[in-house]
Amino acid sequence: MLLALDIGNSSISLGLFDLNACDTRPTPVLTAKLSADTGRTADEYAVTIRGLLSERGYHASMTAAVIGSVVPQLTHTLESAVKKIGNGIPVTHIEGGVRTGISLRVDDPSALGADIVTNAAAAVKLYGTPVIFLDFGTATVCGAVNRARELIGVSISPGVTTALEGLRAAAAQIPYLELKAPDSALGKNTPAAIRSGLVLGTACMIDGMIERIRGEMKLPPNAALPIVATGGLSDLVLPACVHEITQEPNLTLLGLYFIYKATAERESRKK
Repeated sequence: MLLALDIGNSSISLGLFDLNACDTRPTPVLTAKLSADTGRTADEYAVTIRGLLSERGYHASMTAAVIGSVVPQLTHTLESAVKKIGNGIPVTHIEGGVRTGISLRVDDPSALGADIVTNAAAAVKLYGTPVIFLDFGTATVCGAVNRARELIGVSISPGVTTALEGLRAAAAQIPYLELKAPDSALGKNTPAAIRSGLVLGTACMIDGMIERIRGEMKLPPNAALPIVATGGLSDLVLPACVHEITQEPNLTLLGLYFIYKATAERESRKK
């Protein structure tokens, strides 16, 4: 079994995959989310993860782990936790030098977040090229891979909840409210107006970015361009988008799985 950990700014996504399953679209046998807390120790995370695995009877079957992290303070903590659980099992990191199956045509590939790289790799593996991938989390991320399997760039903007927190910090009269789909574009009270701005505004931005990206890729109007989305806030935003967008809740975990498998197969051929 492979334990995949996607360490984000707000949460840590965990997925357990059967490495013996011959499946082009693997389904994790277990998924969970943990809070991303730099104050927690490796021992504390080890107890939590061990409990999740043991509850489903998978603790003893874990043989390897792969970690993608955008929080350096937590990377070593989670690696130590995993090794405590798995008695020193090998841990692969998504970092410079790891083969992903795509080229990174950006100014500084080492500066790309691991989640962006793994999302791009998974989108290509599942949908081919060209492809656009979206991630609705702490940040709203939009990226594209061209026909030559090159990641040609990324757009990053504040996520829906991040934008709401920014409003509250800057404006004293912004109320606490539940984030949900607005009834209309023009709200008749402050909470409705904020929901419209955040949810519909993000959806309009995504639709506009898709058209701009299609233009920059010089694709003809009828050319196929799959669009795949992940992230906890995709449920909120996607229904308001005009474009047809496929939701893949486990896209990042699948990317970690695909990259690990490719790396392991390449290493085995060297022996």
